[in-house]
Order: sequence, then C-alpha cells, then structure tokens
Amino acid sequence: KTHADVARVLSLPKKSKDRMKMLTKLRNKGNHSHNSEVLASGIGSLKLRRTAKTNYEGRDYIHCMYCQALYLRRDLWRHVRKCSSKPVEANSEVGRKKVLSLASMNESAQCQQISPGVWKILTGMKDDEISSTVRSDLSILQLAQSFFNKHGQDPTKYDYIHQRLRECGRLLLMLRKDFSIHTFEDAVRPANFDVVISAVKKVSGYDEEKHCYHTPSLALKLGHSLQKVNDILHCRALMTQHSTLIKSTQSFKTLFAKKCSELLSHTALTTLNEQHFNKPSTLPFTEDVQRLHRHLEKKTELALKELKEHSSPKSYSELCKATMANVILCNRRRGGEISKMTLNGFQERDTSPLHKDVAFGLTKFELHLCQHFSRVELRGNKGRKVVVLFSPDMVNNITLLMEKREDCGVMAENLFLFARPHCLTPFRGQDCLRLYASECGAENPELLRSTQLRKHVATLSQILNLKNHELDQVANFLGHDIRVHREYYRLPEATTQLAKISKLLIAMEKGSLKSFQGKTLEEIEIEGNAFILCSMKELDLFLANVEKRITLG
Repeated sequence: KTHADVARVLSLPKKSKDRMKMLTKLRNKGNHSHNSEVLASGIGSLKLRRTAKTNYEGRDYIHCMYCQALYLRRDLWRHVRKCSSKPVEANSEVGRKKVLSLASMNESAQCQQISPGVWKILTGMKDDEISSTVRSDLSILQLAQSFFNKHGQDPTKYDYIHQRLRECGRLLLMLRKDFSIHTFEDAVRPANFDVVISAVKKVSGYDEEKHCYHTPSLALKLGHSLQKVNDILHCRALMTQHSTLIKSTQSFKTLFAKKCSELLSHTALTTLNEQHFNKPSTLPFTEDVQRLHRHLEKKTELALKELKEHSSPKSYSELCKATMANVILCNRRRGGEISKMTLNGFQERDTSPLHKDVAFGLTKFELHLCQHFSRVELRGNKGRKVVVLFSPDMVNNITLLMEKREDCGVMAENLFLFARPHCLTPFRGQDCLRLYASECGAENPELLRSTQLRKHVATLSQILNLKNHELDQVANFLGHDIRVHREYYRLPEATTQLAKISKLLIAMEKGSLKSFQGKTLEEIEIEGNAFILCSMKELDLFLANVEKRITLG
C-alpha cells in the first residue's frame, strides 16, 4: 500500500471507472513480470488475460505492447484494435503481422539499444522464425543500426535492409539448429571458422559433387555480412576494452581474409560466370519498342481524359503508371531511379533560358531540342548525378497529377513524384513497364525491360562512329562509368566474331590477306564467290580450321 501507484488507486472512489482501469493496469504489470520469469525459466504457470479451451505452449502467447496482458499470438490483433491502453496516435488499422512484429520488438531484450528508426524498419519485416532470430541477436541489431545510419534517409532502401537482415537471420538460424552456435559473437570465434563456412555453404545450396552453388550471390552476400558483423563486434570490444573479444575478432578477420577466396568467393564467382555462358542476346527489337511507344500513347491519352472528367484513385493511378513507363522508355532510365524521383526534385527543375554564349555553338535543330525538353537532375546508381528529359506532354501530365494528388487520396507525407494513393511509397517503375510490355502486343515482351532497353541504346550507339567525348556523353546520360560502358555495352561478342573476325579468317584461309593491307575490319569486303565452298567436305574442313584458330588465338 506504500507503493505510489497502489496509493493512487486506493485514493480513487470504489467501483469507479478510473479505479478499475488503474487496477487492471497494475494487475497486468505484475502478471507481465511473473510471465516473463516463467517464460525465461520454463517453470511455473502463466497468468493469462483470457483462458483458452485448448492447451497451448508458452511460445504461442505474447504480451500486448500497450497493456502488457498476455494473449494468444493468433488473437492479439483483435485485442489491439480495442485495447484501452493504446495511445490515440497509434494506427487503428494495423494488420495481424504488423501487430505481432510490434509486440515481438517490444519483448526484445535489446530493443532499447537501437534507435526508433531501426525499430520501425524491423517491425516492417514478416513475422516468422527468421525475423524472430534477427530480433534476438544483438550483433544483427547493430548491423541493422549500421545500415540505418547509412541508408536511413532513403525509405526505398528499407527493403534492401530487410533482405540483408533476413540473410543474416537465415545463417544464424542454421548455426543454431545444426551447429549449436546461438549468437554471432560465438560464431566469429576462430575455432568456429570452419563451422561458419559450412553453414554459409548450406544456406547457399552448395553442391559437394558438382562444386557449385544453387544461389552463388547469397554466398557472396553472406561473406560480406560476416565481415561487417565481425567489424561491429571488434568495435564494440574496443569500446568496452574486452581483450578476449578483440583478439577473437582480429583473428577471425585474418582467417576470413586468407581463406574466404578459397572456400567461398572463388566457387561462387565461377558459378555466377558460368550461368552467363551460351545465353542468347537479350536486346529488344526496334519493332517491339515502337509497339510499346504506341501503346503507351493510347493508354496515356485515355487515362488523361478520364482523370480530367473524374478524379479518382483509379484514374490517377492509370495516368501515373503510364507516364512513369513513358519516362523510363524515352530516357532509357533505370526503373528505380524514376520511382525515387521526388516531388520537390521535379518542381525545382531548371527552367532558365539557354545561355546566349552556349547557344551560339549549337545548330538550329539542337536549339529547338533545348527549348522543347525539360531537364531534371536526380541521384542515380552509386550516387551519380543522372539526367531525365521530359517532353512537354510529359510535363503536362505530371502537372495534372500534381494538381489531383489531394483529390485522389495521395497523402501529403508522400514525397515521391509518382506516388501511390493512400500510402507513402511510389509506384515501381519495373512493374509499370512490365505491365504495358505484356499488353502492347510485342513479339518478345520479356525483353522490354529497363535493363535491356538501356543495353539496347548503349550497344547500338557503338554502330555509330562516335568520338571519345561523344561516347562519354552517352555514358554519362545513361549513368554508366565510361570503362564499364566500353567493356560491357558493345556489339554482342557472337555478332562481332561472326560478322567481322570471320572475314579475317576467310581471307587468311584463301590466302588473300595481303590484298587487304592497311584496311580496317569494316573496310574488308570478301567477294561473293570467295566464300562459295565446293562441297560439304570442304565446308567441314573450313569450319574445323576456323574453330582451331579461334581456340589457339
């Protein structure tokens, strides 16, 4: 009775609502303390808010994050909707999985050691055994904090953070089940190095007989995550002056640097490279691109008319998706770059007239293009500044979308230009492009993707005799590093060998190579009858010689 909360309850009138509410709160608080001890020790009986007819195990129950009463996991969402202790600002329409994530995070022993932003990201994960493993390990939580410190300002990176954390959770779950290693702090001990490598291989689907991975990229990602976790533990040990952990993490880092290539990365990279062998060219056909252009024009026209007549989330979404797909197609931009374009970024675009001195060096046609297109700068891959060009029709469509945002249910907090109604995320560019590619009647709609379209323009630009500075301009517009552009976005290697190198080999075979002295491969022309072979036997002999020279060369 001397406790402050108890004294406050006793001071209230008997049978009053406030007194009953305070008593329930105190009772739940005491039961929560008791239940936590029972669940930790496995001894004793649980104090339930509502007794179930069927017997359940302790793991089937979870405490409400607001009133701290104990409920079945499957029933918690019903209680939360009407929980009297829930704050007013809490969302009343949270789904089942979200409720369980919030409750699980509330019970996590380490939840107080991470920032609220990380907490918010973790509650967005699917509530299952993997996410529970993630929340139970301090090292993974600190890895999440590290990712949040780096990418927290970009909401579009949250899915990436989820993915990386779930990968670590899968690895730790494997270590717990098969190797009795329960934390990453135990895993990075030098004595457990071989065990950790075995777990990584098992998670990544390593085939001992074929010496290859089912998911080679996962093995590489887990290798990077292990190094990151080890660095986090090393920093923690330095700050706490934990000499044993300092030596352990340092030794593990040395082991990993020496043995990782041999045991993990070399085989994974080999598997990845072999997957690209003998793959057909994936460049889209010009006819299919034209079909997609025409289809988008029709879709945009219909959606524009409908939105002007009836402002609704459906008509807004149709115009938004069609405009986004059109911007991606015309600019050959990555879908993610257009998706992440912000409203402010578009509104603050440079609309100043062209400088007179600059205009002096342009042709009339180039001057017209400068006046025709609007230019918006945005952040691209690896932080590069990339440019998006908007035609007047695109600008008009986007302006209408901006005017109708509030009427069509777009939240004021949604900062994206191509925003979804009733949520805080944008439309996905790849999804929009895939949708219209499948509808346009293209012969190969699977090739009408942003990656293939970018490769299409970058590769076909090689056909033009572009100078170095012109090639640099194309690469900069596409957001490519010029070295990567020259190395990967060139004419398909098979085409080069068949169309160009074979001319050289034929000339050598016929003994006429001297007549082409001083000429480039493009200038070499073989007379029509020079390639006519007398018989199949001669053809086989010729092909064998060509194959032999390619192999030796």
